[in-house]
Amino acid sequence: MIAYVILFCIYLFIRLIIFSNKIIFRLFSYVCIFLMGSFIFEFVTNINSTYAFFENMNKTDNENIVMKIIVLEDSPYNTLKDLEEQKIGFLDDDNKIKIKELLKEITYTEVLDTDFSSLLEKLKNNELSALVIPESFLSILDEIEDINIRIISSIEVNKDDTEEVFKEVDNKDSFILYISGIDSYGNINTLKGRSDVNILAVINTLTHEVLLVNTPRDYYVQLSGTTGLKDKLTHAGIYGIEKSMATLEELYNVDIDYYLRVNFDTLVEFIDLIGGVDINSDITFTNGDVTINKGDNHLNGKEALVYARERKSYTTGDNHRGQNQQQIITAIIDKLSSSTTLISKYKSILDSLDGTFQTNVSSSLLTSLIKRELTSFHKWEVDSIQVTGKDSKNYTYSMGKKYLLYVMEPDLDSVKDASEKMQELLKKDKEF
Repeated sequence: MIAYVILFCIYLFIRLIIFSNKIIFRLFSYVCIFLMGSFIFEFVTNINSTYAFFENMNKTDNENIVMKIIVLEDSPYNTLKDLEEQKIGFLDDDNKIKIKELLKEITYTEVLDTDFSSLLEKLKNNELSALVIPESFLSILDEIEDINIRIISSIEVNKDDTEEVFKEVDNKDSFILYISGIDSYGNINTLKGRSDVNILAVINTLTHEVLLVNTPRDYYVQLSGTTGLKDKLTHAGIYGIEKSMATLEELYNVDIDYYLRVNFDTLVEFIDLIGGVDINSDITFTNGDVTINKGDNHLNGKEALVYARERKSYTTGDNHRGQNQQQIITAIIDKLSSSTTLISKYKSILDSLDGTFQTNVSSSLLTSLIKRELTSFHKWEVDSIQVTGKDSKNYTYSMGKKYLLYVMEPDLDSVKDASEKMQELLKKDKEF
């Protein structure tokens, strides 16, 4: 659009040189002023919408923690009141006082432990009648084959009032954004869960380059702040976004400036709004009612989610899933940077994203970046790499030495190579 306005104004001045008629000159001048005014109005409106959007997001309610009361599948207990005079276990952590408050309507014997796997063993051996666990821990139970549980009740623990810290990085032309995709649907503000997508986007705004570095969800790493057993990277998500970020910082020896936390709903709604994305699949596969064909595909939101999550159809499993996720992100960037989609649907995009993601990116930084894009329309060059490893089984920090889980042992050479490429792009200056 900017190019059209500029070209039209050049045309008007050429006409001015050719024609000396003052009436014609005034007419052309008024048209030019009108067009420029319309563009400026649209530009300012988009910037104001961005600022208002992030200011509003900063005022959203604090994240609460949803706790689930679980029992064994064949347990006779079906409601909270059924647990009267029974033994109930929960973690000996910061939430225990509030959990006790929420359970005060019944009389029970509490069993506390700092080790989740120990509590789970006691439940399996009928030493406990029920467990109260954070909702995010449910996803770990999916990885254990010899235990079947039921959820009989949910309680919500109010998190202590804390204000979201929006990071300000002074005029940095290069930064790293951590994209975390959690394996859940619903309101992002009440969800914690395994981080199934772990992509570091290294962004250089001077050279208009993006490097996407994917780390497999099952990468066996030392979770930041822990000692002893390592764990799957995906499990870091159940302890919060900060744990995931710090773990990746230590793995790659980089500083991560910002995060963007999304869930399944975010991806589906956003891709539908921008009119779908184009990808190229190297195989044909079907998952449910969605079929992805070998070769070029135009995907809607639901289809893109299937493509980003698929791993069973590939011999390399999670490694290939990471490549698909990177391809989806690249397709989104291409769609937004090579068409008028960003301008024509900008307000709608913001409206659709309200409440579907979390970030610590400040409104001032986003406003600055949007200004650049609306006035430049540079084509972004996107490259992607993925660290590798080998399949294995091992004990994990989150589940202790009672359960062997599938993990991926890191290829440290690929980690070193990824770290070096990230550092290189961060330091790269604009080439004239």
